[in-house]
Parts: sequence; structure tokens; C-alpha cells
Amino acid sequence: MKLPLLLTQFFYQNKRLNLPGIGSFTLDPAITIPEDLDKNPHEIIQGVTYTNQAVAKADDELIDFIRLHTGKMKSLAEADLESYLTLGIQLLNIGKPFYFDGIGAVTKSQEGKYEFTPGEYVSFARQEPETEKKEKPDKRKSVFEEQHDTHQNQNNSSRKWLIALVLLGGLILIGWGGYTLYKKNTYPDMGNVPAADKAGSQKDTASPAAVPVSPAPDSVLPAKPPAAANPGKYDSGIYKFIILATDHKKRALRRYDQLISFDLKVKMDTKDSTFFKLYFSIPALPKDTNRIKDSLNRVYATKVLIEK
Repeated sequence: MKLPLLLTQFFYQNKRLNLPGIGSFTLDPAITIPEDLDKNPHEIIQGVTYTNQAVAKADDELIDFIRLHTGKMKSLAEADLESYLTLGIQLLNIGKPFYFDGIGAVTKSQEGKYEFTPGEYVSFARQEPETEKKEKPDKRKSVFEEQHDTHQNQNNSSRKWLIALVLLGGLILIGWGGYTLYKKNTYPDMGNVPAADKAGSQKDTASPAAVPVSPAPDSVLPAKPPAAANPGKYDSGIYKFIILATDHKKRALRRYDQLISFDLKVKMDTKDSTFFKLYFSIPALPKDTNRIKDSLNRVYATKVLIEK
């Protein structure tokens, strides 16, 4: 069974579903899921309550449920769920609804709040856990099922590689843009300086116009620096763009290993092994930090923090 239907089945059975980055769904215990949907195939589900609250991680019961019904290891089940929710959050960020079969749809309002609309019931055949299927060696898959599973695995692998390439391309563009701005504003452009000034600059190498702006001893700096024609032009520096700040060590290490596997130059700071920060060091001007922050927000679907 596919992951979206597994989430629905878990929700119907346990009357609750907590999804990181999305929120929590609860089902009224008094509501009975209809067994025969053929009589009314488009019946709207009743008794669903949605709360847009912060969920640190998926419940262990949900991960075990996915693991049992897919036959995958726990770490792979967690990765599949995280990948699925990441794609859904990206849809919400571009104004598209995120559908949950048999539950409803979550949308993002113009104010940035998540809103929920109940959907229709979904019927599915009761699936045995993969661990139980392995105990029945006589039941073999048909050639069509084996080919379908192989094709599905290839599609999942291709989708993960595509996401990795998109993230890597975005970071390369951001890094190159920041470096270009840093280089451009650190070394002044001499193209618009008059010829006489250029000659004077070449003769007097100690002149501030000929030397790149950099920290220097007080004995070298002039007693009264000349008035800047463009204030703030040289206030560039290295900024930390924090994409994850958490006190969950396991989550921080898993996310760090995932980004490192994509050859991304992510860094991690920890305070007494109790609080972890994942960030990128990017050279930028103060006026460009918000633009870079917004780009990282869109790429990683998170709230980026800035430190210098």
C-alpha cells in the first residue's frame, strides 16, 4: 500500500495523526467509518478536527505502522515520511493544496496560516503487514506486480535525485550571488574615476581609493577618514543563515547527514550537546540578507534565522 493510504488507514484506526510541519488531525471516536462506500461513494468524512500546531516529530506508532506495512527498516520509513511531507510543504508554499486521501486538504492562506477542508471517505482493501506476508512463502507476486514495484522504486529514486539536484543548484546560485556581491562591494570599481584620479591612485598606493577596504592598525588609518559617497557599501561580512535550530540531537544529526550526502557545505554548532544549529556561512551585504533568507526559506520550507 502506498504511503498516503497508509496514513489514512492509521488515522482511521487510531483516530489521530500528527505530522511534522503540517499539524494534527483527530477523528471523533463516535464516528464510524462506513464499510460499504458503493452506496454513497462521495460521502464527506465527518468528525475530523485539524489543529495547526507544531509537531516536533512523527509518533513512533506511526513509524512502526509504516515499517510493518512496507517491510522497510525504521530509518527508511522515517525518510519516506519526511520526503513526502517535504514535498507537500513545498506545494503549500507555492499556493497549491496538500491532499490527504480519505481525510481532506490543507491549504495555505494569504496570511500564511494553514486551513483544512474535509474530504471524502476512501475505501481500501485490508492489507497484511509485510512481516506477515514474508511468513507465507507460497504466495508469490505475479510478473506484472514485480514489474510495477520495480518501476515504482525507480520513480522514487529518480524523484529523490531530482530534489537533491534542485536543492544543490539553488545553493550554488545563492553562494555565487553572495560571493559576487561581496567581491563587487569589497573592491571598488575604478571604471568611473577620472583619468587624473586614476593616475594619482597609481602613484600613491597608500591612497584609500587604491587599497581594498580591510581592517588595518590605527597607525595606518588616516586621522579623519573621507566622507563615503555611498554609505554602507563596504559593510559586507559573513552571515550564518540557520536552517534548523533544535534540541533534538537525533533530528539534527539525521538532517546534517542528509545534507552532507548531497555535497552541501552545511555546518553544525552545538551548545553542550543539548542544542543544535545547522547553518550555511554566506558572505553578503546587510541589505541582501533578507533576499538570501527568503530564498533559503523557499528552498528548505523552513523559517531561516540570521546571525553574524
